[in-house]
Amino acid sequence: MNSNILNDLHISEIREEHKRIDNNWLLLHYKISVGLVIFALAVECFMALILINSDMRTTTVSRYVWKFIVAPSGINFICIGLMTLAIRAKGLSQNQKIYGVSLAFVVICFILFAVHNAFTATYYLFAFAIILTTIYANYWLTGMTAITSIAALLIAEVFVKWDLDKISIFESTLRLGDFLVSLFILIACSFVCMIEIRFERQKNEASIRKEMERYLLAQRIQRDELTGVFSRKALQDAMRDMDGKEAGNNYIFAMMDIDNFKGVNDRLGHHAGDLCLIELAKVLKGHEGKFSVFRYGGDEFCLLFRNADMAEAVLICEQIQERLKELYFESYPMLKMTVSFGLAAYSDQLNAARLFTNADQALYEAKEIRNSIRVFGLKSHLENV
Repeated sequence: MNSNILNDLHISEIREEHKRIDNNWLLLHYKISVGLVIFALAVECFMALILINSDMRTTTVSRYVWKFIVAPSGINFICIGLMTLAIRAKGLSQNQKIYGVSLAFVVICFILFAVHNAFTATYYLFAFAIILTTIYANYWLTGMTAITSIAALLIAEVFVKWDLDKISIFESTLRLGDFLVSLFILIACSFVCMIEIRFERQKNEASIRKEMERYLLAQRIQRDELTGVFSRKALQDAMRDMDGKEAGNNYIFAMMDIDNFKGVNDRLGHHAGDLCLIELAKVLKGHEGKFSVFRYGGDEFCLLFRNADMAEAVLICEQIQERLKELYFESYPMLKMTVSFGLAAYSDQLNAARLFTNADQALYEAKEIRNSIRVFGLKSHLENV
């Protein structure tokens, strides 16, 4: 898998995390809607107890209950029901659910405002509806919510007269002033929310950029620049993780290096040496599904086999040696490359540091013969000459 695909996958993971946060906020947005409807119903019931038993009541009890409790609360609970269906609908995208909940919240605010717009404070329910959308950082959503809220405010104030005791804005300078101030504040709130979304988006993009820089740096640290295999740092992490695993895991660790690599550099130059390392890495990566490849340093590579026995690991090392025999270097026709292996098995009584030492000891013995394979603890050498 190339680096561009890995980068795209990492960006997709970040986007998915943002999507998860949006979904969490959507659920909270929904719960706030439910809470607002229940709170409004509770306030209505409390106010009904006070008004019904006072001389402020100007209508019958049944009419009051129907007009200020049953009808508005019934419509609001229908909105909550539709919200619930939208949240649970598998056929709707997350974006569609967000729009549905946001606009349904505006409808709830419209009902509450239309019934109670005699109270100045209810003007600002719509500002609350707009502010709740800013966390999604969606210009279209907030803009549509703002336009719908302003339209709902105008309709409720100019065309709806649910409360007969309400004084029209055209009949009272004070009411007209309150209306114009609230309209101005609502428009100002919409612009402020748009500006906030702009900075929220810039912050999100900056966080993605920084995360990608951190990720790419980590990738550079984890990968050897010349050969593309895992680096020494990645090997150290893998060895540390090995010690942290539960007992019973089966690992075979192999160390290998190129025979007489110094002679290649001295005779043919470092370009030939680099070419040997690159070609060796290609051969190793051809078997990478069976083990992880690390460049320890210079011409030394390490292989970490998981869930493999020693016979299988030795067989794979022999296959690598055979593959290297077939290599032909067009720029250096006389160059032949051989490698030696030292292998050691991991056990629950053995830590990673000791495993490394054992494999290094086996490699030292293998290099005395060259192009050979030595298993730590076995007396005989496995040669491939």
